[in-house]
Amino acid sequence: MKCHWVIACLILAVALCSSHATLAQQLEKLAIGHSNLRNDIAALWVPKDLGIFRKNGLDANIVLITGGQRMTQALLSASAPLGFTGATPVVTAVAGGADNVMILGINNKLTYDIWAKTEVKKPDDLKGKTLAISSFGSSSHVASFLMLQHFKLDEKRDRITFLAIGDEPTRAQALIAGRIDATIIDPSVSLQIKDRGFSYLGNLEPLGVPFVNNALVSTRTFLKEKPRAAEAVVRSIVEGNAFMLNPANRAKVTDILANHLRLSIEEARRTYEDLLPKVEARPYPNMDAVKATIEIMGSRNPKIARLKPQDVVDTSILERLEQSGSIRSRLAK
Repeated sequence: MKCHWVIACLILAVALCSSHATLAQQLEKLAIGHSNLRNDIAALWVPKDLGIFRKNGLDANIVLITGGQRMTQALLSASAPLGFTGATPVVTAVAGGADNVMILGINNKLTYDIWAKTEVKKPDDLKGKTLAISSFGSSSHVASFLMLQHFKLDEKRDRITFLAIGDEPTRAQALIAGRIDATIIDPSVSLQIKDRGFSYLGNLEPLGVPFVNNALVSTRTFLKEKPRAAEAVVRSIVEGNAFMLNPANRAKVTDILANHLRLSIEEARRTYEDLLPKVEARPYPNMDAVKATIEIMGSRNPKIARLKPQDVVDTSILERLEQSGSIRSRLAK
């Protein structure tokens, strides 16, 4: 009898192992990049950590690929066929003949904080100073241009030098080390410099400027060749957003932010509060923002000026999910 029981246990164990192996074989491996490290990347971390990607048939590998230009290269080479980046690298790539396309609007707000050395007390003190951005033609570059425009400053006339040095944590550390005079960074990254005596010149969101700060981007080639994988990613992000928007999940989302951003629980709670207004149940890219980006960049590049918003945006997957009632059912849970 005991022998039969042991044999039954062995058969069950083999069956379970076989089941897990079959599931692993069915999952599609997919690298998804993000070009910055801040709280709105929770749109990838939440579905990854909760197993939502796996439930939708994906073995997703979330990778940091700093800078819009490197992200564009990763998308075009398909080393990471989908990723989070701003509208500006997409517009630049499409104007250059690439088939990059935005399919979701992850963060449609101009949320940057403006930080500077102690001696910079007001925006006018930025004259003759260095202003750090991630790269030329990046979201932070265009946002910095909008900031200067708002304060009636001109980079050439006022001898303001843009320095391309990297992502937001890198720029924050450069400010701390005294290598730059000022920069713009997301509030979720500002935590590391808030109590160090630097000058806070305000936040850009009150300007009311439409801006696609982060979008889910791919290529039209990938959308055509891998439609199921692309839809699975969109479906997972929408489901993850619904999870974040549910107040009952506050503690879990806070833990995820603390883990990925290496924050204390108190810092993670503040970061969670900053995140919520950015999360959209229906994450469409803001078309007014896309149009504004084209106009701003087009003033310096005739090829960009000829583009239309629909040349760089394709929301057909999200539209199908909404028409099917999938988004509404997620929000009802």
